[in-house]
Amino acid sequence: MRSTLTTAVLALSISACAGVKSSPQASGTGGTGGGGGGIVFQPYDGGSGGLFSSNPDSSAGGSQGSADGGQSYMLAGSITSDMPPTLTVGGTPAAAHLTAKLNDNSTPNVVWTVDQISVGSIGSDGVFTANGKVGGVVTVTATTGDGGYLTTTITVNVDITDDPGTLSPMDATTLKAGGTDAQFKFLYPYDGTVFPRGLAAPIVQASGTGTRAAYTKITAPHFSYQQVVNVNDPLRVTIPPAVWKGLALTVGPKDKITVSMTKLAGNTASGPVTQSWLVAPASINGVIYYNTYIGSMLADGGGGIMRIPAGQDAQLVVKGCTVCHSISANGSVLSAGSQNAANAMGDWNPVTSQTYDLGTTGTATMRTQSSEGRTFSFMGLTPDGKAGLVSGLPPKRNGPFLPHGIFSTPGTPSKLVDTMTGADIAAPSLAGLVTYATTPAFSPDGAHVAFVNSDRLQPTCLDTKTCNAACIAACTRVLSIMDFDGKASPPAFSNARDLVTNTGTAVAWPTFLPDGQAVLYHEGDSLDSDVFQGDFSPLGPQYAELRMVETADKTVKKLNALNGRDANGQSVLPYGDTVEGRLNYEPSVLPVPVGGYYWVLFTSRRTYGNTISPGSSNPSGSDAFGSENSPSPRKKIWIGAIDIDHAGKADPSHPAFFLPGQEINTANMRAFAALAPCKQQMESCETGADCCGGYCRETSRAADGTPMLACVPPATNTCSNTQEPCKVSTDCCRQSDQCINGRCAQIIVQ
Repeated sequence: MRSTLTTAVLALSISACAGVKSSPQASGTGGTGGGGGGIVFQPYDGGSGGLFSSNPDSSAGGSQGSADGGQSYMLAGSITSDMPPTLTVGGTPAAAHLTAKLNDNSTPNVVWTVDQISVGSIGSDGVFTANGKVGGVVTVTATTGDGGYLTTTITVNVDITDDPGTLSPMDATTLKAGGTDAQFKFLYPYDGTVFPRGLAAPIVQASGTGTRAAYTKITAPHFSYQQVVNVNDPLRVTIPPAVWKGLALTVGPKDKITVSMTKLAGNTASGPVTQSWLVAPASINGVIYYNTYIGSMLADGGGGIMRIPAGQDAQLVVKGCTVCHSISANGSVLSAGSQNAANAMGDWNPVTSQTYDLGTTGTATMRTQSSEGRTFSFMGLTPDGKAGLVSGLPPKRNGPFLPHGIFSTPGTPSKLVDTMTGADIAAPSLAGLVTYATTPAFSPDGAHVAFVNSDRLQPTCLDTKTCNAACIAACTRVLSIMDFDGKASPPAFSNARDLVTNTGTAVAWPTFLPDGQAVLYHEGDSLDSDVFQGDFSPLGPQYAELRMVETADKTVKKLNALNGRDANGQSVLPYGDTVEGRLNYEPSVLPVPVGGYYWVLFTSRRTYGNTISPGSSNPSGSDAFGSENSPSPRKKIWIGAIDIDHAGKADPSHPAFFLPGQEINTANMRAFAALAPCKQQMESCETGADCCGGYCRETSRAADGTPMLACVPPATNTCSNTQEPCKVSTDCCRQSDQCINGRCAQIIVQ
């Protein structure tokens, strides 16, 4: 309902007199939720919706020049509204009618635009409509045909309350007042977690027994949400999807989200307990792949390769014991081994191995197959998936020196292979650098390869199949990298150098950050995340944590926050170090930065709140490891943020969160976040990262003014929006963006 208040003059930005030349919205201006930041349209994820270019001939989508040779000028006048300059919305739309007037009291013909379409849109009639779920400060611009303009701001505050009214007034008062209970605490998420947009809301979980009601309050600048819910043990609170999306679009990159909770057990209230989160101002919009091996309902109780398109639930890609897999950075190719059985020498290995083309709808079409199960298992794929480096397997060894399920009595040297034909690709420079490059991984730009250097193991570890404690303690493990030029003929490897050398401790599963300046890996008992059995039963459960090494100076960082520790290395996980410490393995990294961060996926056997925890029964969470035939469902995929400006920081990581959408009763592992297969011109998109050509721009508008975005040809004579192509940082529209791996990336300085 529109206000009957006297017309209010909103906050104005006008010149002292007409005719002053200016750009209506200068480069570097930004809005809530990460919009703005350039003089061309940035129509994604809460970004700008109608910025202007000073060049009328610019081909930038959504730009608009003036009629006087590209210059715009601020008019002398005002914009008035039939609503106060601050709107408070409670989950439903609210409208304000704006009118532009010049100082001579005339009403010019104008085109209306608003810079934050996630907050609201404005029609040709000047009616601004807040959508009701996203808050912030928006700039509205009225532009005349000759390039003159007026601007004003509107503040939208969201205040939503979910309360079914089922509690008595006394209970409601008691619940909200809280009380003292030292045992009441959050179990999930963790304090300080950074979430991206585009994924489902976290399920907030807390400790305690006898709970019958909970009161949760979530606050941030321009946003407030309160929920009263009747709940039984265990205490879990679900944030409605629309509320979570609205909150994520409201907050800026440094806006803390404060979450507080009280509970009512019997007639006694406890709390509040409080923590804070951040949301990165962009969406993870690719596809996450992982494997499971027993118990998947999607695979009829077996296992296979699964995919989770961002924000959705798991889907089956390849059914059966198809594991030991890798995914190319562009998300187009899968390599994997199939089945496991003993060969003539008694070694257990994948029976066959193969590569697949991955389709946009989740299909997997075989490219080629090898009768040698080790060829494509744990292969390092080039970013486009056209070639792969075979994981080198030194002779007469298994764990802890090789991944679980792989053995090689005669030895399997590394070589470059065509993933379409299975044929070897001549690369004579490789043999002079390394013979056994175990679990190799290419950098997202394809210029480097990281690997476990199995050539560098001490001789005491080379000649035995059954390892013992003395052998392991004396063994030196090395993490190395080398450069790669795939465009050379033949492809060229060069400049091999060691980054990490450990004695007695394994280095495993290297993966590059998108900038190629650091490598993540797991450091622990072995390359495994399981329990060694048979010949290796003395080794028992295998523990590890994630580490990062800077390639420039070889500085190793412990990534305490990602591993669930404070700055002093003490566990902050809710059940303590003895229950869920040193249980993090197998990292991989999203190949592009998103929202000012790099995103690391990893396997973890930590607890998941009170859902998979000590004492939980469905699924069981008391045993972190289980057994080969009955794996623990605590083995899951987690994600954590890494600061893009990681160099010079003792710990650039942030607390991790549980990947929503994965099956809850299975043991899941070895996740890859790949770009979704790119889209062709005129297909819908969210950012330039979706498009084969790299550019996503507004091509039309829906009836309500919402921009319709599509992949377009490469823009000319203009800058690049965030996640669009670049060669140098000055190619980027947003002055604070950096060009990383060929795309403009937003940088958030903490």
